[in-house]
Amino acid sequence: MNVSDAFHRYAEKVCEQIRWKKAHPAVAQEIEDHLTDQKNAYLAAGDSESIAEEKALLQMGDPVSVGAALDQTHKPAPQWGIIGLVLLLFVLGGIIQVLLLKTIPVGNDALATRSAQVLFVFLPLSLATFVGMYFLDFSFFGKHPYVLPLGLLMVDLAAQLFGEFYGGKRWFTLGSFALSPLALSLLFPLAFCGLFYRLRSQGRRGYLISGVLAVVFCLFLSYCHTFSGVLTFVFSAGILMLIAAKKEWFGKKNQTILLLLFLLAVVCLIVLLMFYAPFRYRYGWERLYTIFVPSGDPMGSGYLSTQLKTILSHCVLLGEGAALSETQAFLLTDASMLRSDYLLAYLTYHYGWVASGIVVLLLAVFLGLGFRKALKQKSIFGQMVSLTILCTFTAEILLYIPANLGIWLIAPIALPFLSYGATALLINMALAGVLLSVFRTGEVYRDTAPHPIFSDSKFIQWADGKLTITFK
Repeated sequence: MNVSDAFHRYAEKVCEQIRWKKAHPAVAQEIEDHLTDQKNAYLAAGDSESIAEEKALLQMGDPVSVGAALDQTHKPAPQWGIIGLVLLLFVLGGIIQVLLLKTIPVGNDALATRSAQVLFVFLPLSLATFVGMYFLDFSFFGKHPYVLPLGLLMVDLAAQLFGEFYGGKRWFTLGSFALSPLALSLLFPLAFCGLFYRLRSQGRRGYLISGVLAVVFCLFLSYCHTFSGVLTFVFSAGILMLIAAKKEWFGKKNQTILLLLFLLAVVCLIVLLMFYAPFRYRYGWERLYTIFVPSGDPMGSGYLSTQLKTILSHCVLLGEGAALSETQAFLLTDASMLRSDYLLAYLTYHYGWVASGIVVLLLAVFLGLGFRKALKQKSIFGQMVSLTILCTFTAEILLYIPANLGIWLIAPIALPFLSYGATALLINMALAGVLLSVFRTGEVYRDTAPHPIFSDSKFIQWADGKLTITFK
């Protein structure tokens, strides 16, 4: 039996005592590295290889005792505070949906049926999705980085070929269930994250390729999804790329170059959007004007912005606001719109600024705790996944709050865990599950050197007057 076999058997014996199997690879690696270091120290002191091996094993002690001690420290670390916040917001969202039932006009059976589906189908399904993602091994997105992007591509392709046209976009439909292209855009930052992690082995070239991929993702989102999705992706992917450059995840001594490449990608993206967006989002530029002069077109693109600001001006600190005009009151009885896009405005008018302030505070605490935990992750991939998901949530909230205050730049996607587009709720709960999966098991995850996407070898080479084609 050679030395490595002896150390390997010792590490296996230690791991047999540890009940959390996910910790076994990391523990085994640490044990074997420590034994090797001890052996090398004895070899340097003049011992033979066999004697050095025996002394190293004796110095480590009984593997059963060592394993039993490690079993007490290597356990999943559920973040009960963050889990509690997610579930609190989820339950609060369910209560709000029940309150919205009274806004459904008598005789509107279609909306009543849809509301019942939300309460009795999508709420339990979203909770089950959250639990499933929580127990999923988050490293799946790093080991198989193409699965999620290809899945999204296939769904979008099916939507373009067979989907129903609604709201300027094609929706993928499956029976009575339809996948919102607006909500599906929330998965693109995580899809990019897996590819970005894989490309880190390419150094500066991989970083540049990532920038090109980000631009491609943006153009794809703008065509098949919405501008809200584009901005959410730009925010999440941009923060991720900036942090990667600062932390030198794509190689040391390249920080300045990577930052320049990041700025170049941002400039290219802005130029593309400036030339591309007006042709596809001409109405969006009109709404941009209403941010600064909402009264300039009060019956056109500035209508909703003006009405929301008027409604909020009637709100009080606690309790229901002052009486509204018939038009403004009608806006607060549109259950389909309030359920997804203007939940905070509804809460503010009917229950006061304190109620909506508490909701925003809970979301801020969730993000604060999440970012603090994410930045403490030991693995690069753990940090990437958690930061990407948290940035996605942040972008959603930053789009949602101004829309509810009457600053109507673009349509919001969702308010995480609270507003109820069915697809958005499912995806947000799934993302929360993946985030908490990172926090639960990230301590024992170890980054591995990925296989390069692009090989350094050249398929065709020309040298000394000879053409060489390498097939291997």
